[in-house]
Amino acid sequence: MEQNHTDIFSDQEDVYNLSDSKNLVDKLDSTKTTVLYMHGLNENINSESVQVIAEAYSERSDTNLIILDWSQLAEDNYLSLVLVNLQQLAQYLATVLLEMFDQGLDIVKLHIVGHSLGGQLAGNTGREILKQSNGVKKIKRISGLDPAFPLFYFNAGIIKHLSKDDAESVDAIHTDGFRFGAPISTCTADFYPNGGTAPQPGCQNEMLNPIDLCSHQRSWWFWAESVSDRFPEKFNAVAAENWILFMLNVKKPDKAVMGHYCPTTARGNYYLQTNGETPFARGEKGLTYMYM
Repeated sequence: MEQNHTDIFSDQEDVYNLSDSKNLVDKLDSTKTTVLYMHGLNENINSESVQVIAEAYSERSDTNLIILDWSQLAEDNYLSLVLVNLQQLAQYLATVLLEMFDQGLDIVKLHIVGHSLGGQLAGNTGREILKQSNGVKKIKRISGLDPAFPLFYFNAGIIKHLSKDDAESVDAIHTDGFRFGAPISTCTADFYPNGGTAPQPGCQNEMLNPIDLCSHQRSWWFWAESVSDRFPEKFNAVAAENWILFMLNVKKPDKAVMGHYCPTTARGNYYLQTNGETPFARGEKGLTYMYM
């Protein structure tokens, strides 16, 4: 992996090489939470997902947003990405972030968010920070938006997937399980809107079109809506053993909110139903299954 042409932090106003992290730290407002967003495979700074996420955070006054543009690595062959590029980039990112902590970035206020392969990169980065600091420094929160499935789970697990060990609190939104997204719970809190599989409401039956990313993309649409506060309803969710029992109204007493406002105390599997178009969140109504 060639560091000199690939890894760039951007805050949508300014662009920094990772080697210029000190100037980036100086630019950040130390009183705010800092979100580091990592895009997915074949995406870049101009992709719809990145632009939607950036717009959502622009509506907040309490957050610094940093976007990692790793597009020159993320457009490679998926297998080589998983085997080589992702791990090497995670190691390098961890080194840079540890330097940024020394330069004044508050680790307590850092929140890493990643979509798809970016979600797996987030987990590997958190794991590397812990390793390189000899267990002293640990990210407070990582959020995976339908973290990538192929080659990370079951016997195909070439490298370790996103897990609850990667940060103090790790939450994941599952929308396309067993296709492009993670099919199982490995985080502190795992959210399964509409059962966590394709097709999500408003998406066509993707089994008829295997390259349709609609359900996979729902995860970042949900996240962006939760960040923007544009709509009054939140993504209320309730604990349950599985989606079928949720539909049958067999639930546990524990509740949590999916997305930006997910409490770091949330533990276990949570289910909810969303609308098929924006606004997606249904608030308390999303806790009761309704045939659509």
